[in-house]
Amino acid sequence: MEHKVSWLVEDRVIHIEVWGKYEIETVRKVVKEVKILADLSKPPVHVVWDMRYVTNMTRDLRDPINEMSSVRYHPKLGWITIISTDTMIRFAGQIVSRFLGANYRAVSTFDEALETLSQIDPTVADALQKKLPTLS
Repeated sequence: MEHKVSWLVEDRVIHIEVWGKYEIETVRKVVKEVKILADLSKPPVHVVWDMRYVTNMTRDLRDPINEMSSVRYHPKLGWITIISTDTMIRFAGQIVSRFLGANYRAVSTFDEALETLSQIDPTVADALQKKLPTLS
């Protein structure tokens, strides 16, 4: 599984993109990178995790729960928004968030993720709206 972690909104919203066959080692790398960015951020820092192109999601959720628990208790973490149309990934995200007590939303599109975070946290709404495509 390949990945990219970057700021969507500097110091406030982390954007994670993952694609390919699910691997727990990639989740470990992503979690480490998110912790580094969260340490540098202004609270609350939100996460937009794009999983639309992940294949072969695991049915054993113990490893993802264990890995994500170290980020869940980060004092600056706000909401985690997962983008996916895959039923298993959305269900896994819901289960993991319940176990961890995380603020979580599952959405189907990038635009929907930005709209959702804009409604949840108006302090990032203007910056997120600039990331949406404009209609001409």
